[in-house]
Formats: sequence, C-alpha cells, structure tokens
Amino acid sequence: MLKRALLISTADRYVTLLSSFFVTAVVSRIITPEEIGVSVVAMGFVGFAIAVREFASPNFLYPRQELSRDEVRAMFTLMLTLTLLISATLACTAPMLAAIYNEDGLIFYLRVISAALLIELLAAPIVLLLRRDMAFGRVALINVTTAVSATAVTVVLALSGYSYMSFALGWLASAILTSLMALFLSPQFWIFQPFFRNWRGMLVFGGYNGATNLFYKMYEALPYLVLGRVLSFDTAAIYSRSLMICQLPDKVFLAGAMSVALPAFARETRQGRHIKEPYLNALSLVTALQWPALLVLAVLAHPIVEILLGHQWHAVAPIVRIMAIAALFSFSFELNYPVLVSVGAMRDIFLRALLVWPISSALMVLAAFHSLRAAALSLLLAIPFQAFVSLQFVRRRIDIRWSEISASVWRSASVAAITVAGPLSVVAIVDSGFDMSIAEALIGAMLAAVGWYFGLWLTRHPMLDEILAIYKSLRERLTKGHPSDDGGELSAFRSGAPQQATDPS
Repeated sequence: MLKRALLISTADRYVTLLSSFFVTAVVSRIITPEEIGVSVVAMGFVGFAIAVREFASPNFLYPRQELSRDEVRAMFTLMLTLTLLISATLACTAPMLAAIYNEDGLIFYLRVISAALLIELLAAPIVLLLRRDMAFGRVALINVTTAVSATAVTVVLALSGYSYMSFALGWLASAILTSLMALFLSPQFWIFQPFFRNWRGMLVFGGYNGATNLFYKMYEALPYLVLGRVLSFDTAAIYSRSLMICQLPDKVFLAGAMSVALPAFARETRQGRHIKEPYLNALSLVTALQWPALLVLAVLAHPIVEILLGHQWHAVAPIVRIMAIAALFSFSFELNYPVLVSVGAMRDIFLRALLVWPISSALMVLAAFHSLRAAALSLLLAIPFQAFVSLQFVRRRIDIRWSEISASVWRSASVAAITVAGPLSVVAIVDSGFDMSIAEALIGAMLAAVGWYFGLWLTRHPMLDEILAIYKSLRERLTKGHPSDDGGELSAFRSGAPQQATDPS
C-alpha cells in the first residue's frame, strides 16, 4: 500500500510542480523583478499568519490510535476560531504594513489572501483524513485539479496586466476550488458542526507546533522583509527566486515521498515498530537524490536560470550557487519532523525551534542589512547549525549513533562526487566556464545522469534496488496488467536493515 501511495503522491506532486514551473517561467517574463518583489514581501507577512494558524494544526490527528468524530469536529472548530482571528487581523493591519513599504498595492493583496486562508480551511480536515487513511488517489485528484486551475488563473491575469495581484487572485481561486473538490469527493459535512470540548491535547500539541512554525516562518520571511525594506523590492525577488530554484531538487525528487513520510512513520509507531532502520534507509535514499542534484544545480545555475526565469534574472545564478552548497547539509530536514511527530516528541520539536530559528534569523538579518550576497553566504553557517541540532534531537529519540548516520550516507557522497564530475569537465573545457550555453548545459546534464547511475552501480547503493524494483513493476504492469507482488511495502519505510543493491550486470 505504501508503494502505491508513493507513486500516486509523486505523480500528484509532479503535476503540481510542473504547474508551478509553468507559472514561474511565464510570469517571470511578464512581470518585472520589482513587481514580483512586492508579492514576495507580502508573502512574508502571510507566512507569519500561516505559522500562527499552526497553533491549531490538524497534524495532531495523525498519531492517534483511535479517532472519534468529536475529536475531528473539535479540531475543525479550533482551526476555524483561530483562522477567523488571523484573517481579520491580516485584513485590518494591511494599511499599516503597506505604509511601512510605501506600497498601497499591499492592502488589496493581503486582504485577498486573508479571504483565501479562510476559504481553504474547509478542505483542510477532509484532506487530512484522506491522507491518514492513505487515500492518496482522491488527494491527488484534488491537488491536480486545483493546481492546474490556479495556474490558468494566475497566467491569464498576469497576461491581462494584473501584475503581482495575479498571484493573490490565483491563490483565492485555488482555495475556492480546493474546498469545492474536497467536499465533492468526500462530503463529510459532520466535520463542520462546532464542538468546543476536548481541546486540551490539541492546544498542547498546537502550542508546540505553532511556536515551532512561527519561529521557522520568522527565519524564512525576515530576509524578504529586510531586503525589501532596506535595499529594494527587486532584491527581495532575486533572493526569493534563488531559494525557489535551490528547492527544485527536493521538489522534483523528494516531494512525493515526503508527503507519505508522516503517515507512514506514524503508522509504524502505532503498530509498535521501531523506526530507526526505516529512518536510516530513508536518509540513504534521500541523499542519493538530493546531493547529486544540488551539486549539478550549483554547476549549471546560469543556464537553469536562463531556462526558468529568462534574461532579466541573471543576478539569481551566483546566489543559487551559494545556496545550493549550503543546502547539502539539509539532507535530513524533510524526515526529522515526521519522525519526531510520530513518536510524540512535540516538545523536542519546539525546543529545537527555540534554539535554531532565533539564532539563524539573527544571523540572516545582520547579513541582509549588508547585501544580498551576504544574506546568501549566511546560509553556509545557518543550515549546518540547524542540521546538527536537529539530528541531535532525532538521535536521542530513536537511538541513532553518528557512525550509523555516516554509514547510511557515505555511498551517496561518493555518488554525488561521481555525478558532478561530468558537468565540471564541461566547465573546464568551454570558454564561458560556469556561464555556459543551454546546449553546453545539456551535455553536462547528460554526463551527470550517466555518472549518477554509474556511481550507484559502483558503490552498490540501495537506491539501485529501488530503481530496478520500479522498472520490474512497470514492466509487469505493461506485460501482465498487474503490478509485481513486493509485499506492498516501500523500502524507505520498511522495518529491518537497508537492502544491498543488486549488481545490474
């Protein structure tokens, strides 16, 4: 069931990602960096609002052994109460925030988003229950339909001259359609009956979770807010677009798996299984994808920016190179939260946030006052610090030694080095160096793909087993009309030791 969930979730994420790519590629060629910077600054404030909403996080329901209707109703009532307060506050403070940046357009932008936050709340508990029940087919249908529709609305509005407001109105359209789709596919209207009891456990969970997210959003949003206020809107946009490109490896290769991780780890815990080996195996698979992709991204940053954003965004490329190197240390980030939530360690999540995000935020803000490049360079200190602290909390909870983490990722480090050798050889040969043409970049990308597979084979990496298993499953589907019988388990979350790769020769 987990493998099927992973395939569906991955397909869902890829469609959503392609929609996002399309919006980015089209709108970045229509709207100037300064105009996009207005949207980026506005989303910095919205990020705080979304973080506060996590004080009533529905993730509380994931680890519950038994889930009653009253608990679901109570959770929705708590979420509704808090979201009403957040939306009203955001709408009322919009004129003050617009005055700080001397940009009246922020008023309408923030008020449209405040309405979207309230409307999309209708879908939140339904989607959560579908995910908890591993009904990823219906979740995918909701996500794909809304992503395509939001993309169409955003692009049409941008082409019609709505500038940065096209993003806000696209979000509003997405919120409306998401709620309608969720209610159509799973019409559980009993969820919306108010229930004002059983809030204690939810508030304890939400207190830790909300504070954690608030600290994180502070760290995430402050660079945009400081750069937009101290330097310029277009500087904030360049930082935002650089970060977006550096997140491509995670979105392309890991997004589907990570959406399954929390339900999967929670199920393992509910069934009394130890999640140490699944976690280590998942680290091995994650790094086999993430590390090579980030190194190749750092080398090919210039042509990638040219393809995705266009000529007016060339300033993004050098920032991407810095961020991509810093992101190598984030290999465990997407797994740490699901693991800690599944074992009920919300206090640890909060303590980690209390330690890492204020320090990282202070470092980032000080750097942002100096320059855009300094803000990017600060990540070379902030992300390794965050990784060390996060792994310390995880190690304490599931009894992992540093030597075991090293043993699970050393093959990935070797694969990454072999993968990036091809693109680096192209850089050494061509006259333009890192500012290579798109044709030269394609040669480098092909060499990287060959090097990646050769690295997997040479190191006997567990990822090779996953590739061969997927190939076998697809072949049997095509020839026999049904998948192979692999026990229905996704190896990244399978209890037991990681499997050794099979020699493909």
